[in-house]
Amino acid sequence: MGYGFFSLHPLPLFLYYVGAIILIMTFYHPVFLIFSLLILISINFIHDKGKKLKSYKKFYIFMGIIIVLINPIISSRGETVLFYIFDKVITLESFVYGICTMLSLISIMVLFLSYNIIITDDKFMYLFSDILPKTSFLIMMSMGFVPLLKRRAEEINIVQRLKGGEGNNNTFKKKIIERMKILNILVTWSLEESIIRARSMRARGYGVTKDRSYYFNYKMDKLDILVLIFIIFSVFILLFSWNMEIINYEIYPKVSPIILNFKTVLFLILYLLYLGIPIIIEGMDKRKWQK
Repeated sequence: MGYGFFSLHPLPLFLYYVGAIILIMTFYHPVFLIFSLLILISINFIHDKGKKLKSYKKFYIFMGIIIVLINPIISSRGETVLFYIFDKVITLESFVYGICTMLSLISIMVLFLSYNIIITDDKFMYLFSDILPKTSFLIMMSMGFVPLLKRRAEEINIVQRLKGGEGNNNTFKKKIIERMKILNILVTWSLEESIIRARSMRARGYGVTKDRSYYFNYKMDKLDILVLIFIIFSVFILLFSWNMEIINYEIYPKVSPIILNFKTVLFLILYLLYLGIPIIIEGMDKRKWQK
């Protein structure tokens, strides 16, 4: 059944990721976003020592730089003028908004790396197969296709290189032709496997009976219930505080100063405790094993 955060019931696990996405997209506060990104990076290092995160590192850095640079150019909102580029006003507010957008977007993408590790296909089907059997199956299949197609494309590319296909000295036209061959093989391979999988599912009677059996029989224990209650409580309190402007940070029309008063620090601690649930669970389990 797994160890640590992975061993929790699928319901609190799924709600944790849903709540984390909502909070990250809601709290456009630089301090909250910086801490959230640091915590989510730490969680990924706990899961797989950051292997997946390291593979996407260059893409995240490139995308972050592009967002920070483009937003001040396409948006001139704000009162604080920093400088002009070809008669284009660059404001502090648009620059800060670009930084917050970058932190929020990268945090969500790093969160999805953790999601793909923790929420397995069986957990997802366990949660939604009774409610939305066809939709849940299509979502599960779609989410699994991107890494699968990427891995297969790399395998095909290696085989083509060993056969004397694409080389460093090839012209641009030849490289395009080789890439189209790889795409053709990839599509054919995927369609062939889809037919085999569909026949296999029909032979096993998928969708014939409404009472679906599960490979894992998940049951809620005390820890699962406590985590579930804390997730619901934390999300409600944090969203309520933001809606009531207890935690307030304005970017437009003028950047407000970052003030860490008692209320802000209190809700920041609750925010960090929520995002740090995987770290807390892992720490509790390691402590048990050491004893």
